[in-house]
Amino acid sequence: MKTIQLVIVAAIATALLSCGTPKAKKEKAASSADTHAAFFKTFKQLESKTFIGKEVFAAEGVSSWADKELVMHVRECNDTIVYIPFRVGKNTSRTWMIMMEEGKKLRLRHDHRHADGTPEDLTMYGGYATDKGTAYQQFFPADDFTSTMLERIGDNEWSITFSEDLSTYSYALSKAGELKIQVDFDLTKPVE
Repeated sequence: MKTIQLVIVAAIATALLSCGTPKAKKEKAASSADTHAAFFKTFKQLESKTFIGKEVFAAEGVSSWADKELVMHVRECNDTIVYIPFRVGKNTSRTWMIMMEEGKKLRLRHDHRHADGTPEDLTMYGGYATDKGTAYQQFFPADDFTSTMLERIGDNEWSITFSEDLSTYSYALSKAGELKIQVDFDLTKPVE
């Protein structure tokens, strides 16, 4: 009887210990790298195209862009970076930068520049994509660099989403888990 109990206990212990094996962690990392790469490759289809957007949500107290023309231009895509200048009305200070680091990890940066090309004080903030994204959607919580730069944006999380039919591109900002603003771009009608 004791032999059977020991065998059962050993089998349960083996099963429990195998749940967190390095193999499982490697598979999860590979899956995350695959979704990051698939997401990143989508931008290549949009290279050199310009799209008009609209604000679809702005939380109370957030500066609305509803009355401004919103334009994104997927300017350049290469193996490691995508540059997307984003114009809000006449303000051309913003460029979204999506980077593929070491061929497997996505990073989002917000590059803000003055009209003369010099960096603004608040620039290059953003974060690394989490493991919860898909080939169509990625989430970028504020990283340590961003939190150190300006503590009040340390709980920001940006998301970028492509609809599965690639008709829409959405950029959204959440703060402490609450959606603050979302802008959608119609990818079916590039601007000539």
